[in-house]
Formats: sequence, C-alpha cells, structure tokens
Amino acid sequence: MSEATATKPKAAQRIQSAAKDLFYRQGIRATGVEEVCRVAEATKMSLYRAYPSKDALIAAILCEDAQEWEVWFKEVTDVVPTAAGKLRALMNAAAQEMEDPDYRGCPMLLAQAEFPDPEHPTHRLVAAFKARVCHALIELAREAGAAEPQRLGELLSMLFDGAWSSIPYLGGKRAGAVLRDGSDIFLRTLLPAE
Repeated sequence: MSEATATKPKAAQRIQSAAKDLFYRQGIRATGVEEVCRVAEATKMSLYRAYPSKDALIAAILCEDAQEWEVWFKEVTDVVPTAAGKLRALMNAAAQEMEDPDYRGCPMLLAQAEFPDPEHPTHRLVAAFKARVCHALIELAREAGAAEPQRLGELLSMLFDGAWSSIPYLGGKRAGAVLRDGSDIFLRTLLPAE
C-alpha cells in the first residue's frame, strides 16, 4: 500500500465530509448523491454501503453537527465562572460566528427548512436538537437566578435562531449586532442585577 493510500481517509469519511460541505453550501435537496460521490472521490456503492439512504447520510451529518455544537457550547461556557456570564458569552460567540462571510447560518435550521413535514426523520432530529439547546439555555437562566428561567431561555433560543435566519437579508455583521443587542436587553431585563 502506498503512503498516499495509507493516509487517504476512508470512503465513508470522505463521503460524509463532502456531503456536509455540499449540503451546507448548496442545500440538501439541491445536492445529488452523484455529486457527493464525485467530490468525495468515491463510488455510489461505497456511499450506500456506509449509508443505506440519503436520509441516513443526512442524519449522520446532523448528529455530527450536534456534537460539534455541544463541544462549542462547552468551550464557550467553561471559561466563564457565572451562569449569567455564560449566557452572555454564548450570545457573543454566536454573533462572532455570524460575522464570518462563509457562514450561512445554523446547519440544523437549514436542513429543517428543507424538510417541513414534522414526521420526516430530519425534521424530528432537528426539533429534538433545538429542544435540547433551548433546555440548556433555560437551565443556565435558572442558575443565573432568572425569575422566569423558561421565558428567558426560550427568548434567547428564539433570538439565536432568528439571528441565524436573518443573515441572508441583514448580513452576518448586522445579524450578529442585533443578536448582541437583543440578548443584552433580555439579560439586563430578566436577570437579577449583578
């Protein structure tokens, strides 16, 4: 086996990586498995051996996205000592991501928009993920002493998703600025004074 072959990622890894990039940039429905295979330098047989369907490939990518978000959440919050500070840090970190010109928004919401049927596996997977995100924000709001932690967590969750959704017409910098301003208003209004 040549060194190049030994260091080349396995077909399943190449397929998932290529599909993740293409789905994010072009959309899931707009990207065919032939294009995924061409970009991944893999065969359709390799794709269907690793992922029995396009839906299975989508699910694998979204599960990876969810894991990456959980790592990001932990990295952002672990360095901040207070729950209120963690909420502020999350909003600022998300706003900062939006300023990246290649950032198209939340990959979960982009996927869910393509599968509006609430019974579709992709729609359900995203809804479950978003519920976990909202719950995490509610728990931080509770730890921060919010009189109405559910209200604050849901407001911040909605603000997150609204900011991501507004990138196409506001642009990333403005969407990030609005996220910072809105979350600051919510946090100042609904948390006890520090």
